[in-house]
Order: sequence, then structure tokens, then C-alpha cells
Amino acid sequence: MAMTWGKRRAIVIGLLILFFVIVIWAASKPARIASNSTLVIDADGEINEQRTPDFFADISGGVPVLHDYLDAIDSAAGDPHVRGLVVRIGPLATGWAKLEEIRSHLMEFRKSGKPSICYLGYDGIGNPEYYLASACKEVWLVPQSSVTIRGMMAQALFMRGTLDKLKIVPEYYHIAEFKTAGNTFTEKKFTPAHREEVEGLLSGFYDRYLTDASEARGMERAKFEELVKQGPLSAKDALNTKLADKLAYWDQVQDYFRAHTGDWSPLPLVRYRAYLKASFDGLGGDQIAVIHATGLILSGESHESPTQGFVMGGDTVAGDLRRARKDSSIKAIVLRVDSGGGSVVASEVIRREVELAHDAKPVVVSMSDVAASGGYWIAAPANKIVADPDTITGSIGVIIGKFNISGLYNLLGLSTDSVTTSDNATLFSFQQNFTPAQRAWIEKSLHETYDQFTKGVAQGRGMTVEAVDKIGKGRVWTGAQAKRIGLVDELGGEDTAIRVARHLAHIPAGESVHIVRMPEEKSFLQQLFEREREMTSGEAASDAGASVYGLPADMKSVDAIVRRLIGRMDMVQARIAYELHIN
Repeated sequence: MAMTWGKRRAIVIGLLILFFVIVIWAASKPARIASNSTLVIDADGEINEQRTPDFFADISGGVPVLHDYLDAIDSAAGDPHVRGLVVRIGPLATGWAKLEEIRSHLMEFRKSGKPSICYLGYDGIGNPEYYLASACKEVWLVPQSSVTIRGMMAQALFMRGTLDKLKIVPEYYHIAEFKTAGNTFTEKKFTPAHREEVEGLLSGFYDRYLTDASEARGMERAKFEELVKQGPLSAKDALNTKLADKLAYWDQVQDYFRAHTGDWSPLPLVRYRAYLKASFDGLGGDQIAVIHATGLILSGESHESPTQGFVMGGDTVAGDLRRARKDSSIKAIVLRVDSGGGSVVASEVIRREVELAHDAKPVVVSMSDVAASGGYWIAAPANKIVADPDTITGSIGVIIGKFNISGLYNLLGLSTDSVTTSDNATLFSFQQNFTPAQRAWIEKSLHETYDQFTKGVAQGRGMTVEAVDKIGKGRVWTGAQAKRIGLVDELGGEDTAIRVARHLAHIPAGESVHIVRMPEEKSFLQQLFEREREMTSGEAASDAGASVYGLPADMKSVDAIVRRLIGRMDMVQARIAYELHIN
């Protein structure tokens, strides 16, 4: 019996080795870009800030990464082998700031003189999809499709009525009136402050959409807004009103590029992933570190959770900042933030390292879709802050709360009993409301944290505490609004932040710069060997009780669920563009 198992194991191991040898051999073959190639970028679904730190996701392609899109577009503009660009756009599930960055690079590609077509060949083409498409030199549609552009609506979900039916009492305290993350649970509709905040965001997104899309299409803004209000439009109406340039099928798109090059042989189409593998990224010149700070901020190491997406580990990001600060070959740091906050302690650990790095070399923050609450906290000490116009930022405020689910327990016939050593032992118990003494502690804690937050922002931004408080109070702003009130220095994407960092580091404009991304984007083999080591050593589950899925072992406890939900409240508010379904 033992011999049979041994033979089976040998066969399995042998097949696995053969499989990986073939895959690695295929991946290592030098790719060559044929002359007259057309670069094809498929833009749909989610777009991540950083590569998924998972071996299996990597070999399956995974979710697209923003800087891959941008690098491919930029490289193709000056590549003599690439004669044109096609962006095939499907339904998008990403933020407006990321779309702004892709658009800016597509607009720059136009200057190369090469043809660029944004091809809308899918159902579900709405405002975000058309906003991106407008950046190409031409917009083509499938003849039977429609352009579902229309006015924007912001709609929020409120759960207080459901909680009342379940006899669950939400109890939240916050500073100040615009710190509305808990309103999802405590209210049944917008409060005046909440409505004012949402209207400000919505008008900011809508104004940018109208301005950018109309300019790119060479159309008067008032005319474009009139068409938006008339939408949705059929493909024929879109063509007649100059929202689209041609109705065509995919084979006709290929024929267009053949005609453009004068070569009627089979058209060389190169997908952006393959193109990037074939493109050489030189290692010469000074180095600038781009440190990714993505997701809910928690203490410990960064990881990806099936329920929370990217989790920004305070220790991981702080470690990356420390390494970049101590590396003399790195002349400047760009901290790329895409986070709505989380743990105060983890945020402070990162903020301290930003402060130390600032004392050693230039630090520039580049804000993506969201850099709010804890996401702004870690940005405040930087030399300069760069945000996209539609970045969601600010949220300088604090929230603490819990749910009392004793009523639900009574409905279900459940009961609990407890023994305590002091009154404050029940502080975050889910079986009772806060006592007067506990509320007093919460108020004290809120004000101390808010004071620390506003003082940190004031110091980093060169403002008075009173000025920060005036624009704080938990309110979120678009990047464009934040620049007007002094929370942001310059509008633009990651490329703008790198340009600012170069300037601060006194790197001559014509000198090449090598971008070092942290955390390291690991190769196929590195991930393979790490996964093998984890599986053999049991490192997938830590001594602290974390499961292989990155979830705490005590999540089975209702109390733990409530605590984790409280920790996510800032993330909910800062991701307001998704929660409100602004589209």
C-alpha cells in the first residue's frame, strides 16, 4: 500500500514539474512585436491599483492593473512597430479617478499621430464607459448597440428600518456632522449635512464628465449636456449627433487598420499584457520608488481578503517606506494611496514612516480613486499631494460605534449571561447600549483623535488647526474641490506625481528614471516557490489564528463581526461613489 502511494506521489510530482517547466519555458520565450502591429486593450470590469498578491490569480490573468494600461499606452505611442491602438470597452466597475488617468494617457497618445479607436461593442455602455471612450481619436459602435449616457444620480442605501424590524439598535458617535459613514445604519434618509456632501460630490463628477467628454469630442459643452439629458441614444442617433464616428463590427475595425497601413495580410494584433512582456524597461538612471498603499488599513501585513479585497497592512507599508528611505539609490518616493481609511493605529504607524521619509528625501502622495480619512491621514506629512480631479478625499473626522443586538436575541429565543470585573468591560458588548460613563469615554476618545488628526493635517499642509477644522468635520471632497481648499497641491495622476518627485529630487528632465514598485511585483517563479513553502511549512495559517483566507479565526463570533464592521465604517463612507451608485 505504501509503495502504491509512493508511486502515485512520484507521478503527480513529475507531472507538476513538467507542467511548470512548459509554462515557464513558454513564458520565457522572447516575444517579438511584428511590424504594423495594432495594440489591443480590453477595458472592462474592475481595474486594480496593484497586482494581486496571489499565485493562482497571476497565472490566470487576474484583474487588470492600472499602471499596466498606462505603460502600454505610453510605450505604444513611440514604438515604430505599433501603428495604432484599439480600446475595447465593456461595462466598467472602477472609480472615476482611474478612468481619468487612462483618459489622460489616451489623449496624450493622440499626439503621436497614430489612429486610436475606442470600440463600444458590449451592452451596458453608460456614462463611465463613454467618458473613457471619448478620449480616443474615434469612437466606434456595434450597429445594434445603444449609448446609455444620461444624467447622473446618487442613491444611498439606509438600513435603519430593517434593523428596527430585527430589534437591532445601532449606536454611533462621530466628529463631526459630515462624518456620515454610520448613517447607513442610524438613518432612514439623508440628513441635511449628508445631502449637502453628496450633492457636492455629484456636481463635481458631473461637471468633470461634461467638460472632459465635450472637449475630447470637439463639441460645445452645452450641446453635449443636452444630449446627455436626452439619453439613452440608439447607435444611429449617436452617429448622427457626433457622439460616435462609425458603426462597425470587429472585422471592420481590423480592416480599417489594414487599410491604414496599406498591408492587407492578416493584421498583427497584440494584447497589452503580451506587449508589456516584449517591451524593455531599462534599469539605468536614478530610481524613484512608487509604494502602493491600497485598501482597508489594518495592523499587520498586507494581504487580499475574499470579503474585503486588498487590505493595507500597516507593518507592510511602513516597512516599504522604511526600505525606500534607507536606500540611497532611491532619490524620491511616490506614495500611491487608494484607501478610505480603517485602523487609527495602523494609519499612525504608516504616517510616522511618511514623516521620517519626508525628512530624508522628497515624498509625493499620488491619490487614486479614494484617499480619505486614514487614507488622508497617511498623506498629510508628504512634501506634495497630487490627486485626480475625481479622487474622493478628505473625511477628516472620527467615528466610533457598535450594534446592540440583544433585541434580536430575544426574538430568536437566545440569551447570554456574563461576569465582569468592571463596568468598562462591557464597552463593546453587543448585548447593551453604552452606559453614561462609557459615552463619556467615547466622547473623550473622539475629541482626542480628532485633535490629533487636525493638528497633523495642519502641520503637514502649513495651515492653522482652525482652518483644517473648517474644511474637516468628516466631509469628503473631490480632488478638484480639495485643491481649491488647500488639501491637495496639484491635479493629475501617478505620472504627474512622478514628475513632481523628479523635480523635488533635482533629477534633470532629460535623464532616465527607473520606477521601483513596492511591494515587489513578484515573478511567476517567486510566487510558485513561496506558495510551495507556505504549503509545506504551514505558514498559510499564522499563530495568531488567521485562516488561509486572511480572516480572523474568531469571525464566528457575532461580537467580532460587529467589531470588524465598525473598523470598516470609514471605508464605506470614503467609497461613497460606489455606495451611492454614481454612474
